[in-house]
Amino acid sequence: MSSARAPLDRDGAATSTNRWGRRAAELFRALKKPAASLRDIPAVLDAIENANGVGLDDRKLLLEDVLVLMSHLPLDSQPSAKVQQYVISLLYNDLPHPPDSYTAQFDATRVSITTPLAKDGLPVTYAYRSSDGSSYNPLAPALGKARSPYARSVPPTHAVPKHALPDPDLVFDQILRRREFVPHPGGISSLFFAFADLVIHSIFDTDHHNPTQNNASSYLDLSILYGSSDSEVNQVRRKDGTGKLWDDVFSDARLLLMPPATCALLVLLNRNHNYIAQKLLDINENGTYAWPLEKDEDRLIQDDEIFQRTRLINCGFFMNIILGDYVGAILGLVVDGSAWRLDPLMNMRESDHSVSPRGKGNVVAIEFNLMYRWHATLSKQDEQWTEQELKNFFQGKDLTKVTPQDFVQVAHKALIPEKDVKGRTFGGLQRQPDGRFKDDDLARIIQDATEWRAAAYSSGCPEALRVIEILTIQQSRTAWGVCSLNEFRKFLGLKPYSTFSEWNPDPRIHTAAEALYNDIDNLELHVGLQAEECKKPGPGAGLCPGYTISRAILSDAVALTRGDPYLTTEFNTKNCTQWGYDDVQYDKRDGSYGGLLTKLLFRTLPNNYPIGSAYAHFPFLVPTYIREMNPEIGNNPKYIWERPPVPPSSKPVDVNTYVGVERVLNHPSFLSTYDQRLFNIRPEKLKNLIKTALTSGRETVEKLISSPHLRSSSGVWDVYFQKKTQDLIRDKSTKLDHSSTVDIVRDVINLLPVHWISEEILGLPLKTQSNQNGAIYERDAYKHFAALGRYVFSEIDPADDWHSRLDSEEAFQELFHYTKGRLDEINNQASISFSAIRQRVIDCYSVHSTEHSLEYVARVIAKFPEPIPGNAELAAYIIAAFVPTAAHFSQAIAHAINFYLADDKQEERAKIVRLSASMNEENKNMIMAYVYEALRKHLFFLAHDICLILLSYRSQPTGGSLKFYTSLNTTSPFLLSPSFFESTVPIIIGTILGLKNIRRTAGVQGTLSQFKEKWNGLARQFYIDAEDKITPFPPSLKIDFDGIQSL
Repeated sequence: MSSARAPLDRDGAATSTNRWGRRAAELFRALKKPAASLRDIPAVLDAIENANGVGLDDRKLLLEDVLVLMSHLPLDSQPSAKVQQYVISLLYNDLPHPPDSYTAQFDATRVSITTPLAKDGLPVTYAYRSSDGSSYNPLAPALGKARSPYARSVPPTHAVPKHALPDPDLVFDQILRRREFVPHPGGISSLFFAFADLVIHSIFDTDHHNPTQNNASSYLDLSILYGSSDSEVNQVRRKDGTGKLWDDVFSDARLLLMPPATCALLVLLNRNHNYIAQKLLDINENGTYAWPLEKDEDRLIQDDEIFQRTRLINCGFFMNIILGDYVGAILGLVVDGSAWRLDPLMNMRESDHSVSPRGKGNVVAIEFNLMYRWHATLSKQDEQWTEQELKNFFQGKDLTKVTPQDFVQVAHKALIPEKDVKGRTFGGLQRQPDGRFKDDDLARIIQDATEWRAAAYSSGCPEALRVIEILTIQQSRTAWGVCSLNEFRKFLGLKPYSTFSEWNPDPRIHTAAEALYNDIDNLELHVGLQAEECKKPGPGAGLCPGYTISRAILSDAVALTRGDPYLTTEFNTKNCTQWGYDDVQYDKRDGSYGGLLTKLLFRTLPNNYPIGSAYAHFPFLVPTYIREMNPEIGNNPKYIWERPPVPPSSKPVDVNTYVGVERVLNHPSFLSTYDQRLFNIRPEKLKNLIKTALTSGRETVEKLISSPHLRSSSGVWDVYFQKKTQDLIRDKSTKLDHSSTVDIVRDVINLLPVHWISEEILGLPLKTQSNQNGAIYERDAYKHFAALGRYVFSEIDPADDWHSRLDSEEAFQELFHYTKGRLDEINNQASISFSAIRQRVIDCYSVHSTEHSLEYVARVIAKFPEPIPGNAELAAYIIAAFVPTAAHFSQAIAHAINFYLADDKQEERAKIVRLSASMNEENKNMIMAYVYEALRKHLFFLAHDICLILLSYRSQPTGGSLKFYTSLNTTSPFLLSPSFFESTVPIIIGTILGLKNIRRTAGVQGTLSQFKEKWNGLARQFYIDAEDKITPFPPSLKIDFDGIQSL
């Protein structure tokens, strides 16, 4: 028996413990914060003292302490990266790669795969996952493929005669059986374990006839959704050229036997696949897709490519839910409000400068199959559901009397699913005529699971699953011949247990185990893992399983992800497209502290999760628990803690007539949201000053600025915008051999309202070539303006709303700082004469401002109706009146310019130039008719009045009168109000189109990179910027022209 407790013989190789011991001091020295707290010191000393001996005492929580300290480092700091590399290397090297042993004979070189179709018989130029997981490692193509043997991590050497092992029934009754429900101490929700079912079934599918064989691949390839063979994959695919799956289907029928939340989550991953496929088709990054396609061959080739790329992206999405949400909950990071995450995929070098291996393949092992038997965590509700399902299967038989033989017979008869995946259902749901499940039903199941608290680990397996546990014990003994618990712990570099009470201090548990097994070294792996003492919740410990599981699960997570080439070396922008690669990255500013499950819920069930719902932001934790445990999160007013209500069943109505739109816009029942959104992002200093929407103050500022007595002539705006357009074109252009080039959208159109608002209204000093003393660069100011415009007016995907709100809050705050400072200088918080105000404005504003514009702000201050607001409130009103519409103003102009740069619009372009030569009222109206025609054909965000103008114009092809709007009670924001829009746009359009020999720059730079998509049944338009990011505003369009000297 003494040899069983001796350290594992590694034939001279360093143990995990030795690595921990050697590097423990280095880890803490690498941290900028205090190296360790008093609580950490025993763990460090233990690692050093036992570096060459008994193994690491995991009860002293060294790994947890290191992870917690890592999470407190700056996210992108060098110490953080260095410690990450230490930890990832240690965890990855816990397991051999490739495995040293298998449960049966295995030939790693024999494979047979089907390749996707390609044009002209050429090889495909993108990476793709094979259906069965083969050819992931070209040197060992069968490594980890479906229908191959399990790996064996730990060869059993401690012989225990089979007749000396206790009866499995006794083991269940005395050690594993649930006697009472114990709530999970870390507040983990039932939904966490529903998702765990997806992970577990993705990599484990033991063949019933040959238990040594795993019918799933050893990769997180979402085979549960797609299938593990060509025939299974073909069942779920439409093959219509879009790369999509049949709606709400999945391949693996085993999941129909799990609690309904498991299937509901998998349906959402099906919807995510179809969302991604449609996005790839819409964006068409490489310009190779078309829709519809007439030829069957072309349709199948395109379908293969979109499907394979989409599968890569969806598996990456699944992976980051695992690493972000799942592992984040395991480590308790979400409860701590930490967005830090372990990154096992990182590219790095070892200490000898060799490249750390990635993507070399993986084979799951039988020991880890046993580790993931988490029946003890079933919530009360899931336990009741499971018991009822099994009673139905066994026709009411007492489940405590069901034998393994009974189970095998029933499994062959009652558990065979419907063959057609499109006809399968779960949880009592019914498919609709279009094949989809109702969103409300899926949301109800998922939100129930979010509210239901899981049970604690250890000795809590429900009685209904008795026969499953007995079968597991029998299989681990006979078919697999698994090692003991202590052998497994030594393999991981952990100190083996010397007594049963050390394994589990609970007298009921350790007394029963000692009576059944006699010696701690006889304690078999499955029982030892499931009934081990559990960790207490705390820093680095959120899942709170047994100590051995807690250590092993991290090693397995690193092996699963780091060994998969399609999550590492092949997961790149070339194979996934730039959009697809970006889509699966964490957004640490989304209100969820890392992870992607929030995005999945908002994306696939947008009407069932209100913005800010804690049920979407923290679905793996019971909402009441996290609200109580983290007051900073719980007291944040941005979160909604109540369960989301069932949304109304009505669908969006497309109102597209003048009369209909006028009625909606002027009816009090149809309220705009933009004033409320402005109110949401008001600066912190105004929280107590402004407690209602900014509507009245904003509208007052708009009226004062646009009122005739504040304008010395009707052409004051014309003069400014004509000169500023010319100045920007001159300053931003690059002289070529025989012409000049300029990005007319990025460097001119987008900056025009930024300059006008900054120089004429806010007093925001821009840093430009001619004003090096400015406080903020032009493009940075545009980003602030666009952030406000996007949040306040654009139709934002719910998943992006939180981030967009943070960006707009920060933008508002910075602009508020400058604006209030200017108002303080002008007014100095005192009541003084208008002439004095005017003089102070002139003194304070930059030399680039005109006397006209200075009078605007001065007169606003002087003529603001009683009660006169303070400078802070007035600054907010001014920002709210002008800034949010700046990017939309530019967007309208960009579309008009783009429209009339078309080759077939030369005649119209020439007419506009002739009209702009004499900018009288009649010519302005005629130019605006051309502008509205361009906007009518390229609808995007529209202000109320302009929307009505376009609808009226559509009904009058000749243009008609454009003055009908004066009688309407509409409240378009200032820059998009007809009074400003129609006064400024003609001169800007005329100036740009009047450039000599204006033409698009050759290639894609001379076009607006844009695409359209459907949202709630309506069309939306987006653009792709220089970084391949999606934006609601046009980012760039380059033109060439002759004769810059004429400006």
